[in-house]
Amino acid sequence: MSPDGRRKCVLIIDDTALNRAQLRDILIDEVDVLEAGNGDQGMEIIREKFQQIDIILLDLIMPGKLDGFGVLTEMKKEHMTDYVPVIMISTNDDPKNIEKAFDLGALDFISRPYAERIVRRRVLTTISLFQKQTALANKIDRQYKADEEFRDARTGLLYKTNFFNQVDTQLKNPNLGPLWMVAIDIDHFKLFNSYYKWESGDDYIKRIGQTLLQSVQRHGGVAGYLGGDDFAILCPARMDIVQGLSDNLNRYLAEKSFEPSFRANFGVYPIDISKKYSAKELYDLAAIALETIKGDYTENVTVYDPAMIQKEQDEYKRLLNIQDGIRKGEFTIYLQPKINMVTGKIIGAEALARWLHEGNVLSPNLFVPVMEKNGLISTLDKIVWDRAARFIRKQMDKKVDPIPISVNVSEADIYTMDVPDFFSEIIRAYDIPAKMLEAELSESTFAKAPEKAADTVSRLHDIGMSVSYDDFGTGLSSINTLESMDIDMLKIDTAFLRLAADAPERSRNILEPILGMAQQLLLPVIIEGVETKEQAEFLTKMGCEYAQGYYYYMPMSTEKFTRLISDSKKVDFDGIQVGVPQAYKIRRILDANYISDDMIANIFGSVLILNRNGDTVKVGWSLLDHYRNSDLADLVDPVSEIPFSDRVKESDKETFIGLFDKALGNKDEGARGTVIFEVGGKEHLIRMNIY
Repeated sequence: MSPDGRRKCVLIIDDTALNRAQLRDILIDEVDVLEAGNGDQGMEIIREKFQQIDIILLDLIMPGKLDGFGVLTEMKKEHMTDYVPVIMISTNDDPKNIEKAFDLGALDFISRPYAERIVRRRVLTTISLFQKQTALANKIDRQYKADEEFRDARTGLLYKTNFFNQVDTQLKNPNLGPLWMVAIDIDHFKLFNSYYKWESGDDYIKRIGQTLLQSVQRHGGVAGYLGGDDFAILCPARMDIVQGLSDNLNRYLAEKSFEPSFRANFGVYPIDISKKYSAKELYDLAAIALETIKGDYTENVTVYDPAMIQKEQDEYKRLLNIQDGIRKGEFTIYLQPKINMVTGKIIGAEALARWLHEGNVLSPNLFVPVMEKNGLISTLDKIVWDRAARFIRKQMDKKVDPIPISVNVSEADIYTMDVPDFFSEIIRAYDIPAKMLEAELSESTFAKAPEKAADTVSRLHDIGMSVSYDDFGTGLSSINTLESMDIDMLKIDTAFLRLAADAPERSRNILEPILGMAQQLLLPVIIEGVETKEQAEFLTKMGCEYAQGYYYYMPMSTEKFTRLISDSKKVDFDGIQVGVPQAYKIRRILDANYISDDMIANIFGSVLILNRNGDTVKVGWSLLDHYRNSDLADLVDPVSEIPFSDRVKESDKETFIGLFDKALGNKDEGARGTVIFEVGGKEHLIRMNIY
C-alpha cells in the first residue's frame, strides 16, 4: 500500500504486447498496472496520472517519435524523475545504453527474459525505498524550514519571518524612543568566494552576525539574518551605533587582509511610528537607501531620502531598457584613435561601448553603473569584444590593412568567464590576426586578483594578443606588479598626472620617474585623456610619444573611423614601438663611460647651482676645476665666505635679483641678462641664463 492507503501503481511502457502481458501477470497481485504501447502514449499517461503512479517500467528500444531514452529525457526536463522512480527494460545489455539511461535518471535495470521473483522483488523494493527516501527528505526539509523561521544556526540571528515578527512586536511598545531600521549587505559578495576560500565567506557572515548580536546586547533592538549576505537591525536612532558596526567590520577585513571593496554597506530608514509601516515595509525602505551606495567607494552608510524611491524606480526602468537593448542589439562600439604625438599619425584605437537608444547615442556613464550593479558588465564586454573583432574582419575583407583595436577586460570578466578562451573563439570565428586585438586590464584587476590576472595575461600572450596595464597610478601600483605580469604597454590617465598649467613642475615630478621606470622595463607608454594643446606640448617636451584624447580625436562611429584611416598618410601601420625619451638618452650617455672628464668639464664648466634666500644668493655647486686658473675661481667657490650676490656691482643688484624673480615666473624659458661682478679689484661683465 502507498502512504495514503491506496494500492501501489506501476506504469509499463513497452511496444510489445506480449512483454507487457508478462510483466502484468508477474505484478498484478501486488500492484495496480497501467500500460502504454509507445513513448508518446506513455508520456500522456504520466502527465495525466502522475500523482497515482509509484514506479515506471520502461522499454529502452521502441519505435515512434519517443523511445525509452526520449521518455527519460522528457521526464528529466519536467523534473518527474525526482518524484517517480524508473526501471529500464531491455534485451540488449549494451553498457553504453544502460549508462546513458542512468544519466537520464533511471534507477535500476531489468533484462529479458524475466525472472519472476526477481522482477517482483526489485519493483516492490524500489518503490518502498524511494518512498522512505522521499519521506525522510520531506521531514528534513520541514525541520530546516522550521529552524530557518526561528533562528539561523550559523549567525545566531533571528531568521526572516521571525525577525519581522519580533520587530512588529517591538514597534507596538509606545515607550520606545526614536528608532532606525538598518538594511545591511556586503559589496560584491558574489565575487568574494572567488577571491578567497568558501570558508572565508562563511566566517565573514558569522562575524557580521556576532557584531549585530553584540550591538543588540549593548544598545537594545532586534537583529536578523535574511539569507545570502542580507542582514537587518532595528536599533536606537544613533549614528554612532551604525558607524560602530561599520568600523568593527572594516577592522575585521583589515585583520584578515581582505580587500576593502568587500565592505559591508548600511542603509538607514528613520522610523516614523505614526505611519504604521510593517517591519517588512520598513526594511524595504532601508534597502532602497542601501541600493544607492552599492559600488560607491566614497561612503558605505546612507540615510533614506524620499527622492531615493524615484531614483530606484528610474534605475529599474533603465535596467529594463538595457536588457531590452541587449536583446535588440542596440549596443555597439565607437573607436577613439591612439596617436603618435610626434608624427600625428594614428597607430591604433580603443573600442568604447555606446548605446544606440531611441535615436540617441548614449555614453557609458548612463548605462555602465547600472550594468555593473546588476551583473551585466561582462555581457557588455563580450558585445564590445565581438564588435571589435567584427570590425577588424570587415577591414580585412575590404583589403584595408587593419590597425590594432584594444578592448577593456574588467575585474568581473576574469572571475565569471574564461577570458582567453572567449578571445580564442572570436579570433577563430572571425579569422583575424590575434595581434590586431589588444586587451586592456585595469590596475585594480592586477592589484586585487594578481594570480588570476597573471594567468589571464600569460594565456592571452599564448594566443598572440598584447596586454596593456590600464589606469596606471590609481593608488595600487607596484613596480613588482609591472615586472611580474609581463605586460606589453602602460596606459596613464592625465587625471593621475594632474596636468595643470599653473603647476607643471608637479606633473613633471610625477611623470619623469614613470617614464624612466617604463624605459627600464621596455614598456611603451600611452597617455590617455589629453584634451588641450598645452597638455600635448608639455607631454611632448617630456619625451612622451603616444597619446589618446579629445585634443586629437573624439570617439567616433566605426563608419567615420573607416573613412579616417582610408587615408594611409594618417596611419602608421608599424604601430607602437618602445621609444627612449630624449632626456633619458642624454642621461644614459652621461651615466655610461661614453665621454671623457674633459668633455664633461667643457659641457658643464659654466654651470652653477645657486641657492637664494631673500636677496642673498650663494653658490651651492660648481665645477671648480674649470675655474682653477681663472680670476673667477673665488667667485664660484661653494665654500667662499663671501656670498655670490655680494660680488654684484651695487648698480646691478636690482637687475640681478630681478633675473631670479623672472625665472621663477617662467620656469620653462627662464631669464637672461648681463650683470657686472667685482672680483679681485676688477669688474667682470658676465652673461647669465637663469633657470
